[in-house]
Amino acid sequence: MTRQDEAITDSGFLQERVSYLEESNRRYIDIFEMLASSGDFQADLARAEGLQDIFQATLAQVQRLIPFYRAGILEAMDDGSFELTSCDSTPCSTKLQDAADAAIVDGAFAWALNRNQAVMIPSQRGGTLLLQSITTRSRIHGMFVGLMPGESASIDAPTLNALSILLNSAAYALESTTLRGLLKEHMATLEQRVEERTRELAVAREKAEAASQAKSEFLANMSHEIRTPMNGVMGMTELLLEGGFSPEQQRKQLLAIRDSAENLMVIINDILDFSKIEAGKLELCCAPFLLRKSLEQGLYSLGLKAEQKGLRLVIQVDGAVPDRLGGDIYKLRQILINLVGNAMKFSEQGVITVSAQLEQAEDAGLVVRFCVADQGIGIPAEAQSRIFETFEQADVTTTKKFGGTGLGLTICRRLAELMGGRIWVESEPGKGSCFIFTARLVSVGEDVAIEGEGVAVSQSLEPLKGLAVLLADDVEVNRELAKAVLERSDHRITEATNGQEALNAYAAGRFDIVLMDVQMPEMDGLQAAAGIRRLEQERGTGRTPIVAMTAYAGKDDRDKCLAAGMDDYLSKPVKPAQMLEMLQRYCSAATAGPELETVATPPPTPAPAVEDEIPVYAKADLLERLGGAEALIPRFLGLFFKGVEPNMAALEEAIAAAEPDKVRTTSHAIKGSSANIGAMQMRETAAAIEADAKTGDITAVPAGLEKLKVQLEEFKAATEN
Repeated sequence: MTRQDEAITDSGFLQERVSYLEESNRRYIDIFEMLASSGDFQADLARAEGLQDIFQATLAQVQRLIPFYRAGILEAMDDGSFELTSCDSTPCSTKLQDAADAAIVDGAFAWALNRNQAVMIPSQRGGTLLLQSITTRSRIHGMFVGLMPGESASIDAPTLNALSILLNSAAYALESTTLRGLLKEHMATLEQRVEERTRELAVAREKAEAASQAKSEFLANMSHEIRTPMNGVMGMTELLLEGGFSPEQQRKQLLAIRDSAENLMVIINDILDFSKIEAGKLELCCAPFLLRKSLEQGLYSLGLKAEQKGLRLVIQVDGAVPDRLGGDIYKLRQILINLVGNAMKFSEQGVITVSAQLEQAEDAGLVVRFCVADQGIGIPAEAQSRIFETFEQADVTTTKKFGGTGLGLTICRRLAELMGGRIWVESEPGKGSCFIFTARLVSVGEDVAIEGEGVAVSQSLEPLKGLAVLLADDVEVNRELAKAVLERSDHRITEATNGQEALNAYAAGRFDIVLMDVQMPEMDGLQAAAGIRRLEQERGTGRTPIVAMTAYAGKDDRDKCLAAGMDDYLSKPVKPAQMLEMLQRYCSAATAGPELETVATPPPTPAPAVEDEIPVYAKADLLERLGGAEALIPRFLGLFFKGVEPNMAALEEAIAAAEPDKVRTTSHAIKGSSANIGAMQMRETAAAIEADAKTGDITAVPAGLEKLKVQLEEFKAATEN
């Protein structure tokens, strides 16, 4: 190559280099000019009223930076889609949307969403497509879309960086606009919400003040109601201690003490029942019952009191109401007793009518309507709406004629609701009141045995004699009572004081039936029953009936006994007839062939007795268990006192050591032996201690122990008379 050729080549290269540098300078000048105008852009963003204004300002600024021949912004929708909502010219919107849709299909759109930089790809319809997301840390607001001519168009890095700055500014402007909108909306509604909240607080304050006032009136009323009978008890007792009265005068004074004590117990029972309801510890205890007989028995004593006051109590049950029903008869009677008691209190003459009618028959059962109507003073209309509320009474003045806690009707309302019904009153002052409530009950078939119905398998057959009975119970007095019943029929009894002894005795002998306590030391009755069933399987012998005899009385307890392999369940105190019926049911086939097939049914759960109805010493029940042999009572009382003292000491030690499980086992033993000997108040207190211990909370147990000690002394005194 000649020097001239080399000079020409160098001149061309230099010219090309100069052109490149000039073009780069122009690009930098454009960027600088765009950045210099960014103040105007930021002002446009600040003035923007909404999303579209921000998008339009952004597009205008981008076009100053890069000469797209089509450009727009796709808005991110709440459902995750993207729609073209802003474009630099209307005719280009369709082509831009098509280009964006194609990018979505081939994955370039998703690629751009995951990057903080622009993505440039060839467009399927010609040209180059640029995508860059408009994103903040909190969310994606949209996607910028621009089309440039040429399939391999390129943009230098400084320009792309400037584009990113613009789009980031737009993204944060969008977020600021959204926040300003929310703040504006919040400020617009804040005053309204403050007013609403102020009104709510005012209503709540009024309710709280009303509740506080009601409680204050209730406490003042209770102070009066409790002090009045206490004054009668203490005053009459002081007079009796002074002496010098005739037998007739002493009788009147003792009757006054009794009446005052009864009034006091009514108040205490109302408070205790209400406390149970408020704590959510009141549950239904459903069992079959005879409606008409149950009403007559439950209201009998009130009928006598009504006669003494010159009133007449009438019970009317419509013929359409079945007599054999299932439900909680004790809570049903509790409502009726409360309502009838109120009717007697507010009536001076006339008839008090207790009626029952069938209101509705449903697939799930029956809705029965009960009504207690009187001809008393009636209730003012303004008081009828509040007498069922807590602590409320129709008359709360200090001059009121009739006493009471103001809780009785609240308890009735809660009990009615618990039984799936409701309660209301219809009354006219001076003419009387009618308290009406409904309860959901179920109809019981003829094949279901009901206590007191008088039909039992054992009554139709000759009593069995000479059976081999394995009797397992760790409490001596319980075993002796069971033996007193069984030995009258010449049954041969093998005793065991714990589950292991029972299992060993069964392994060594043959028995017609096993009577098994549940809670025993070393091995409990459930474990012993399971062991007996395993022995039977290993030996291939027949199945020996096992009947649980325990102070546990819940449905879950019965289910546990059956699951352990027992055949039936009797709750203590066990009546002789029940025990003999079990022998008849399960052993008659062994002696007389399979005459009857009967279904084992759980014994009815004892009524949750009202405290003033619980005797200190149920001597009649004990005599029944002893077959009327009163001469045996001292022996069994001695066994009871001998066994209960160690249990009381063990209970005290368990409380001191804060051992809920030991508290539960010792109180359970006291409960069972007390029930069998007829110490019914002790039985109730021990049951309450056991229930607390089951929950693990024994904070109230020390008070129960002190009560138990007092009741033990009262029981000793009662048995000495």
